[in-house]
Amino acid sequence: MQKQHHRSVWQRLKSKEITCEQALKLLVDESGLVHLELLDSEVSQRFLREFPDRKSLPPVIPLLLWRNCYFLGSSIPLSPDAIKKLSEQTLTEVKFVPIQHKSYRAWVHHHNLDNNRLSSAPLLNPLTGELEKEQVKEEDISEATEFSLSKAADQISRIKAIISSALRNRASDIHLEPMPNGLRVRYRIDGILRNITTLPLDVSRKAIIALKVMSDMDISESRRPQDARIGDKYMSEQDGEQSLDMRVSTLPCVGGEKAVIRLLPRENNFSSIEELGFSDRTLATYKHWLQQPQGMIIFTGPTGSGKTSTLYTSLQKIAQDHVNVVTVENPVEYVLPGITQTQVHEPAGMTFAAGLRAILRQDPDIIMIGEIRDAETAETAVRAALTGHLVLTTLHTNDAISAVPRLKDLCPDAGFISDALLGVVAQRLVRKVCPHCSEPYQPTEADLKVLGLDMEHAHVQDWRHGRGCAKCFNSGYIGREAIVELLNVDETVKRIIYEGTTTQLHHYINETNFDSFRLAAVRKVTKGITTVSEILRVLPHSALYQKSYASHVLPQPSMELLHVN
Repeated sequence: MQKQHHRSVWQRLKSKEITCEQALKLLVDESGLVHLELLDSEVSQRFLREFPDRKSLPPVIPLLLWRNCYFLGSSIPLSPDAIKKLSEQTLTEVKFVPIQHKSYRAWVHHHNLDNNRLSSAPLLNPLTGELEKEQVKEEDISEATEFSLSKAADQISRIKAIISSALRNRASDIHLEPMPNGLRVRYRIDGILRNITTLPLDVSRKAIIALKVMSDMDISESRRPQDARIGDKYMSEQDGEQSLDMRVSTLPCVGGEKAVIRLLPRENNFSSIEELGFSDRTLATYKHWLQQPQGMIIFTGPTGSGKTSTLYTSLQKIAQDHVNVVTVENPVEYVLPGITQTQVHEPAGMTFAAGLRAILRQDPDIIMIGEIRDAETAETAVRAALTGHLVLTTLHTNDAISAVPRLKDLCPDAGFISDALLGVVAQRLVRKVCPHCSEPYQPTEADLKVLGLDMEHAHVQDWRHGRGCAKCFNSGYIGREAIVELLNVDETVKRIIYEGTTTQLHHYINETNFDSFRLAAVRKVTKGITTVSEILRVLPHSALYQKSYASHVLPQPSMELLHVN
């Protein structure tokens, strides 16, 4: 027993010698006394560094940090406000264990809290055992990654360290790019690429080869692009818990081969369509479409605009026991329960068109087509929507209106399209203002001009921006949300699709309360969700400055619509 005391309870929990429940029983006895000698100093240091002002900290002892939850010993009952503040400050869940006040006093004395003197030793992540810093600025991501790389024993360990660091920092993609001075490593976080580190020139080629080995690629071939995925045997236990799929793509370029690793969760992150970013008005219209027994809903937007997340979340909502939902995708990105999902495999003849034809023989109620790329797929999808099926699919266009002429190019029978189409959803992803460093923002004349607003109707008291902090890597933003444009195909739009032109369609929507990107942008900014600079970064110029075909003036957003939410 005495030997076990050389290691903290937290260390024993990490190595899975004991459970969390057993760890808490070892730390706090039945009378509420805390065995301070079994606590881990790194847990205490990490917790305390979240509270520069010690006076705001209630009398608690950090016992364990486990699975994104702080277990705190508390000598007094804490109010809901105090619990909420602790949770928001540490970005974790918090749970409490009653302790005696004398244990708390002994812990305070042990850490010299009266003098605010704390060790400056680096902190370790309790789940990964890797370095973390008090300030998570962009340069500190680099430091933490370089520290992990310095501990790597071989090239495969290097790649795993890079992947692990990317996961900890919410990255969606990892770019490994050959440069004259080495292999540049960049992470895409919230849609923005960030420089992380550069591997030395002498290991650059070896690191790419190691990645190709992990992906079962042909390491002897460097003259052509290759696509594969990292096998499960290389996933860490933490990766396995996150159910990740890691897609790898290589591309020959000057200086060697570039590789991109895409980190895809196998489960959809959204639990309901209410979380996607629709306004109340557009959400009501969209839900109405999903309730229809037949018809086609098209999702448009460039790669990385969130179309897949919206599609999958919608399928989760409508996939009931009494309906048969079948998809054909390339590739299957999220695995959904209760849905038959098929994957395109062109070398075997399994194209989108072939898959769709096969699905129609499987007695489907709802069909999801990953993308309409050719005339055959378009015509089959339209016919399916006319014969008793609800069809959800994607097209690559800049906005919702452009989906109509694009579909007419692929399927020349305009009568079929006008009868089949329920509506079009176009979307982009905008970064949200960081809640930790958010502060009021006074819009400039230029800001108001971008959105076509005057000071009286701009709700300037609600505008926010992030000044930049450790939590958001000094960017002022954390997370992203969809900004949605919705084209509802009513009887007038049906008639224009059948016998009119795109110009006439623009005429009509400019005379109605069209749920445009511009109107959605105004809502997001005037509610303090995002900023004008982020809107300008994400939306195409035409979405904000497109002139009315009828009047050749900028259409003004309706104030009545702005107050719907």
